Amino acid sequence: MVRTGTRPISGVGGKLIYMPTLDRITIYPVKSLDGLEIVEGGVLPSGGLENDRRWRLVDMDGRVINAKRSPLFSAIRAEFELDERLVTLWVDPAAVAAAALPATDLDRLRRLAGYPGGPLVRDSFHLVPGQGGPCEWLSEVFGGRVLLQERADGGFPDDRDAPGPTLISTATLMEVARWFGFDLAESRRRFRANLEIGGCDAFWEDTLASPVRPGLQSSLADLPADLTVNPYADLPPPETREFSIGDAIFIATNVCRRCVVPTRDSRTGAVTEYFREAFEARRSRGMRADVDAADWGKLYRLGVNTVTIAAPTGHLSTDDWLTASRP
Repeated sequence: MVRTGTRPISGVGGKLIYMPTLDRITIYPVKSLDGLEIVEGGVLPSGGLENDRRWRLVDMDGRVINAKRSPLFSAIRAEFELDERLVTLWVDPAAVAAAALPATDLDRLRRLAGYPGGPLVRDSFHLVPGQGGPCEWLSEVFGGRVLLQERADGGFPDDRDAPGPTLISTATLMEVARWFGFDLAESRRRFRANLEIGGCDAFWEDTLASPVRPGLQSSLADLPADLTVNPYADLPPPETREFSIGDAIFIATNVCRRCVVPTRDSRTGAVTEYFREAFEARRSRGMRADVDAADWGKLYRLGVNTVTIAAPTGHLSTDDWLTASRP
């Protein structure tokens, strides 16, 4: 059962109005590895969540190794005990069984997963920067030496101009799951948002970053099909909305551009064929009337990036209310 996390408040004419609430907080301690659900998250001075993307992998030349570059992350399962700075790693048997990854990679995964002759099944490591900790194990997965980097004061966000937590609604995740025939858990793993909001309908979060501009058509989807030039191209983008969760204040900077990661099964690495094309077609047909997508360019976007304006108590908690300024 999915929590709604909504709280009724008094409405007009005796009707109840439901306010959005923070239903779920997920951090991703090591970039591109599994997430960790928490009930309360610290907000750092940088605006990000404490321990979110705090560590990342690089190769010996300093190039970042992440799920955009390697589908092998789909085969790695991770559990974290951050009080002890521990991570437990193992190979997901589903990835080996699906055999969707290249044969040379599968051979290494079979050894690590404990198939005949394989010494490693599941092991725990301290998260320490450098070549120690989990790096030997991970080096075997990737077939080359890796290093672990750490940045405790802000982590390694995807969008350096918007290092606050990413946000999405449960209804949005459920709708996208319906499009492609997977479940809510898979939708969460593919899109990897930090904050999940209940008590609103699908794609409501788009209205925070791209609210409709009064007097203009709301969306590229509403423009005539034979129109070759976007009439709004020279206009500034719509003003984003300020919103608060608990006493923390954020600005939704943009609706997040998506990469190759959501196109893959999160446990096997198998590619969902025509995922982006089908996703954009669905987004176009279902664009909300209160969203202005004229400056999006492409519709392969989901969830919002944020900048943290203030966090007086320095934390967020599930069941905090979300309130937003009017567009």
